[in-house]
Amino acid sequence: MKFIHCSDIHLDSRMESNLSASQARERNAEICATFGRLVDYAAEQNVTAVLIAGDLFDTARVTAQTVGFVLDRIAGAPDVDFLYLRGNHDEAAFGGMQKPENLKTFSSEWTYYRYGDVVIAGLEQDRDNCLSMYRDLKLSPEDTNIVMLHGQESTQPGEELVCLPMLRGKHIRYLALGHIHSYKCEKLDLEGKYCYCGCLEGRGFDECGEKGFVLLTVENGRVMPEFVPFARRTLLEVPVDITGLTAVSRILEAAEQATAGISRENLVKLTLTGSFTLETQKDLHFLQKMLEGKFYFLKIKDESRLKIEKETYEHDISLKGEFIRLVMASDKTDEEKEQIISCGIRALSGEEVAL
Repeated sequence: MKFIHCSDIHLDSRMESNLSASQARERNAEICATFGRLVDYAAEQNVTAVLIAGDLFDTARVTAQTVGFVLDRIAGAPDVDFLYLRGNHDEAAFGGMQKPENLKTFSSEWTYYRYGDVVIAGLEQDRDNCLSMYRDLKLSPEDTNIVMLHGQESTQPGEELVCLPMLRGKHIRYLALGHIHSYKCEKLDLEGKYCYCGCLEGRGFDECGEKGFVLLTVENGRVMPEFVPFARRTLLEVPVDITGLTAVSRILEAAEQATAGISRENLVKLTLTGSFTLETQKDLHFLQKMLEGKFYFLKIKDESRLKIEKETYEHDISLKGEFIRLVMASDKTDEEKEQIISCGIRALSGEEVAL
């Protein structure tokens, strides 16, 4: 018997902090399409049920079109059950729309679904049940028990928290969790494991790396999880050490080498690291333009630090030396000093400085 554990799909997210409005719309359509591909995969692989452990939608702003798409795709796979447990972002859920028979839901009380000797239990947490839920969970050691919850793993109970110690010894073979957007699978107790499957698609650079779902194979009372990469695009953060690179062409070369082999379909955040000197030609706008079109989306962030040898300017009687000494003696933060000195030196050299 096979099951799919997925969560945190966040359909209809804004995603406009990095992407343009048109790219955000396109990415939302792609995430819907990925959910559609997951439904097709479940049907093709004879999956018994898809466990959606919360945050299928992204708040109440979800459109009727998106909800209709989800319901149509689920209805189109009648041999697969979809067990949907709402998360902290699923405010409106399906509203008044008619749900297909193979879409099963949960409530604030434990709900149990049985498939042969496999029992799937789920509960939607709130402030009223976040303490009693552990006492009220009733599972038989004779069954292969899978429990669904949405929340942050914790050693203490609380709203939107999953207290792992209080779930030990309850005959759970697999704890299917949602809320954390990265894959994690670890031991719960002697009988079972707990797992965050991560999100189905990355939406921002806090969700880098492979994304997908967990395929569960159940045999003879054992639950065997396998992470399946499934995202349309991957978000990657790539560091580029610019220490010792003074020419912008050398920095560009280093950036190209660091991103070699990355598919143009992906979203890349290029982070400049290391140190630079006042002689370094560090032009982020130039780098952005030269790398434009190599990826679906490219963002460059500068985390390199200005390196100033105090002895070099301590006795320099030039205007540049006086300027550097004045800034270094100020009560500004190190970051502010770097920015002021960088802009000032470029201005003194006759460059146009955008403020």
